[in-house]
Amino acid sequence: MFAEGIRRWNEQPVTELGARPTSAATYADFSVRGSLRQLLHLARAPHARNAAALLREVEISETRLAERLGQTELVGLSILEIGPGQSMERAQFFGRRNVVTAIDLDEIVDGFDPAGYRRMRRSNGWGRMIKTLGRNVLISPRQRRAWKAELGVDRVTPPIRVRGDFCDANVRDVVPGFGAFDIVMSWSVFEHLRDPRTAVQSVVDALAPGGVFLLSIHNYTANDGHHDIRAFSGGLDALPPWGHLRDSTKSEIHPSAYLNEWRLQDWQSLFEELTPGAVVQLDSYEHPERFGPLLDGSLAVELGAFSREELLTVDIVVTWRKPLVD
Repeated sequence: MFAEGIRRWNEQPVTELGARPTSAATYADFSVRGSLRQLLHLARAPHARNAAALLREVEISETRLAERLGQTELVGLSILEIGPGQSMERAQFFGRRNVVTAIDLDEIVDGFDPAGYRRMRRSNGWGRMIKTLGRNVLISPRQRRAWKAELGVDRVTPPIRVRGDFCDANVRDVVPGFGAFDIVMSWSVFEHLRDPRTAVQSVVDALAPGGVFLLSIHNYTANDGHHDIRAFSGGLDALPPWGHLRDSTKSEIHPSAYLNEWRLQDWQSLFEELTPGAVVQLDSYEHPERFGPLLDGSLAVELGAFSREELLTVDIVVTWRKPLVD
């Protein structure tokens, strides 16, 4: 009965999903209804398959980092992750053999922690709290089991957790070890930041000389760059392709988070300026084969302001090694 009620609520039009881009409380300003909508879609996701896909992705990132550092494996390093999210899977992966610190704008609450949920409500709002509570009760236990099964472990090592805004100039005072990290890493966070320039400069400053960063940015102009939660819970094919970029379909898309809407050339220019020599890799996965044919028809005309490359790029992955001597 409860699930059916939530399903009917979920199917009603939602108009209050927008985020406050100037808010420093959370990367997204979830409404209560929006949070319940997202929970319903996440509950339907295939957790075991998602865990296997995530492990493949993280292992690729591990290889890229090791190559940049000139090492065969990453062991005994000091690592900072920006925006680990509530599940912290990547931090747990790297934390098996390294010391990982994780900074997030949201309060991170794990398991039964009434005081933590009260702090989250005060700092991040009711919507964020409801989504996290529901996720921890209904979804996270299955996700954790699937993730530990993929890692082949019974227990995972949580990171050192810090709450703070990486766009804040005072972030160095919040993060222990700032300026001495061997690695700074982040996935699908920088597209949500209101001030990417300050954040990238903070990444550079957080690294020790010779340290490496890996920033994976979900491309706004990708087919799923709108971050409508349905696209990440098995419903991408039901959404209009590149719906957020088309005037005719924008009203059908409901972003689940604030997006700064930076395009590929914006990111490339920023990294060329702040981190000369950075390697920018464009990960498209199966999108050229799956969605590329759609761009050969009338849709190409409607999306004429965007290049084929930026429409089919899913993740912009940037790696850079800080010079040993400034």
